[in-house]
Amino acid sequence: MVFPFFLALVEGGVSLLRRQDTNGDVWNYHLYNAYAWFNGRLGYDLGPAGAHSYLNPYLDSLFYFAILHLNPFVVAFLFGFLQGLVAFPIMYIARFFIKEKIHQFVLTAICCFGSTFFIGELGSSMHDNLIAVPILMSFCCVLKAIVEKENKALIFSGLLIGAATGLKLTSALYIPVFLVLISLFYGRRIVGAFSFLSSSFLALMASSGVWYYKLYTLFGNPLFPFFNNIFRSPYASLDKNATRDMMFFQFHGLEKIIYPFYFADHIDRVVTASNDKAVVCYTALFCFVLFALYFAIKIAKFGFKSLQGSRDNILFLFFFLSFYVWQYVFGVYRYFIPTDLICPIIFYVLIYEILNMQRTPVYEPGKKACWAAAVLVVVSFVKGVPDWGRGSYSHPYFEGNIPQEVKEADVLFNANFFSAWVVPVINPQGHVIQINRGLFDFGTKKYWDIYYTYLPKNRTPTQYVLFNDPNDQVAKNWAITKFKEHYNMQIDFSSCKKFPVRLSSYKSDITYCSLSVNPGNA
Repeated sequence: MVFPFFLALVEGGVSLLRRQDTNGDVWNYHLYNAYAWFNGRLGYDLGPAGAHSYLNPYLDSLFYFAILHLNPFVVAFLFGFLQGLVAFPIMYIARFFIKEKIHQFVLTAICCFGSTFFIGELGSSMHDNLIAVPILMSFCCVLKAIVEKENKALIFSGLLIGAATGLKLTSALYIPVFLVLISLFYGRRIVGAFSFLSSSFLALMASSGVWYYKLYTLFGNPLFPFFNNIFRSPYASLDKNATRDMMFFQFHGLEKIIYPFYFADHIDRVVTASNDKAVVCYTALFCFVLFALYFAIKIAKFGFKSLQGSRDNILFLFFFLSFYVWQYVFGVYRYFIPTDLICPIIFYVLIYEILNMQRTPVYEPGKKACWAAAVLVVVSFVKGVPDWGRGSYSHPYFEGNIPQEVKEADVLFNANFFSAWVVPVINPQGHVIQINRGLFDFGTKKYWDIYYTYLPKNRTPTQYVLFNDPNDQVAKNWAITKFKEHYNMQIDFSSCKKFPVRLSSYKSDITYCSLSVNPGNA
């Protein structure tokens, strides 16, 4: 296993070249969630990062601890290396489906550097790369169980995917995928399914049970504010779409059918930041085209029965199941990274089989399949990789010259989305509330009324609203409206002052303004 370890080291080096991570989730909630977890602010603040304030903070805490205590170059290399450990399960998958040893090594290397989204995220705190390691390890355990009829492997598979789901909920899309594979290809279906599901649940509870319990005791929903149409917390909307970004879902029948062809050049439908819209996303498209060729030739030459009994069917079904669960449940392409990573292996297997079905024997089909897979990967990089935000290496990672009156305020209102990172910079004594709608406007009146429990009982509270950009009229108007609707307050724009802050190499000013109760309704 020296080769996968070497690839992980190279990934660490590439991560260094990608520069310091400043992705949008860092600006929004990755720093805040970890800071809040370490400082016991769950329930003390009211969603400074909106709905994302309530996501499991454990992975964010790893990043937060690292950037506080380690050199930024070490952080970049370390996170790239940890994410590069995905080379180990990829190597196992390559060995499972590819016969020629040299091609196993070649395809493992291509996979590790063949996903534009994986490279785009490399070394970042977005966690999709890191969580791909246990997800693909779980897939390896399923493969091992199918071949060796070993129930213990399914228990390990469940533990891995359960832990991954607890740490990052989007990993859940692979649970039904593995369950179907177990049901179809594992001999003892009921025993296998039970072992997998029970171990998944145990790992899920071990990795996130404490967090879910805290959310349940506070809001009556262990996944608050998500899936509230099921849990029905009085603090969040019961509309299931209140916490779903509908731009990532398909509404037209034809679009649903040809979606891989559609989003290949309409990348804005599957990405989550404004600075990565120029890239293309051809990997899934290439898979579907190759699948169409493979099935057409195979059925035409040998009939439908020829599709049965092949080990490759496990790989093919894994792709189709994970793609369609992803398409209809999540829709953001970076959540599909575990499957995207092994697409070059799928390219190889399909092209190899297509070449072997030709009437005239093809010389060295494996080598040709390797080259073809490499070419398809290169084409996928034709417009570069997604860039969710990078900065020049800086230490400390964040800092600011914070006025004492801001630090000591009873309540701070955050009026801009993607700005909860300023909370750990300020390190306030008082409470912090997100007054901007953020990505989701989910809160009910009961949720917003939690504010009143924060107020001192024997004096007038000191309160400020924070603006990233005082000229952002949209944020201004939203704040004015929401203060009036929720709390009957108004912003005193004549009182506004500024203080400087920095995240990585990005410097800016935060404007803070006093708040007062509307005099006509005091």
